[in-house]
Amino acid sequence: MHDIFVRIRFLLPSLPKVEKKIADSLLENPYAITQMTLAQISRESGCSEASIVRFCKRMGFSGYSALKEAFIRSISEEAHVQSEVLNDSDSMQEILQKVYQSNVQTLSDTLVLADVAYDQALNALLKAKSIHFFGAGDAFAVCELALMKFSRIGVHCTAYCDAALQLITAGYMTTDDVAVAISYEGRTKSVVESMRIAKQSGATTISITKMNKSPLLKYSDINLFISVNDLTVGRDKVTRRVADQFIIDVLYLGYTTKSTNNFTEKLKKTQSLIDRNKY
Repeated sequence: MHDIFVRIRFLLPSLPKVEKKIADSLLENPYAITQMTLAQISRESGCSEASIVRFCKRMGFSGYSALKEAFIRSISEEAHVQSEVLNDSDSMQEILQKVYQSNVQTLSDTLVLADVAYDQALNALLKAKSIHFFGAGDAFAVCELALMKFSRIGVHCTAYCDAALQLITAGYMTTDDVAVAISYEGRTKSVVESMRIAKQSGATTISITKMNKSPLLKYSDINLFISVNDLTVGRDKVTRRVADQFIIDVLYLGYTTKSTNNFTEKLKKTQSLIDRNKY
């Protein structure tokens, strides 16, 4: 498992300046920690031993020795992430393999960040009278997917691409409703504002996002994080939407499994209605 690398990259934006320096050093040269003592790492990084120990504890370890052991295990398993870069010389079979590996890596990394928030999100959805999905750009495609899934079992929900309709919907939400935002960086103005209004209206707010430090999180009660290292121009790495869809599928299946309602008849009715539109 390369959990340690995933967690460091995830926490990086929210770390204090000194601890961010430590994290950067470890990510740039992960092999160094396997050969150095705490005092040596302190000298090399220019950070105090106390700061390094604080960083270790923030990462969930008892101290430097435990962090070092985690790095040794990760490196020995050759588990640190290798980016799958596409080249113009790649065949379609090579592209197929690289996209597959990237998707698998993204889902595995997202699992590392999974915690009790998933139970909290499911409980909120089960209690909700209506669910409203907010997203923009390609994130809206995932909102439409969520709308389709939950609508099939008769759950009242909405997903609007128009910013004005998003704001209006948020304004009429109540304590019985749930708002779900899907935003990679958590900085899309219309989505953040809709979540602010929804929270102000008393709704439970859930965010699916990569960033652990963004404007969106100010108005989010429950955070479900994806792990995608997207440094491409235009943020066009497709795996981030794969991670979003993965989380929506988990919530949907959790909903249909844990709900006291029997959705079999509703699914049959839905399929019957859809079949009428076929030749």
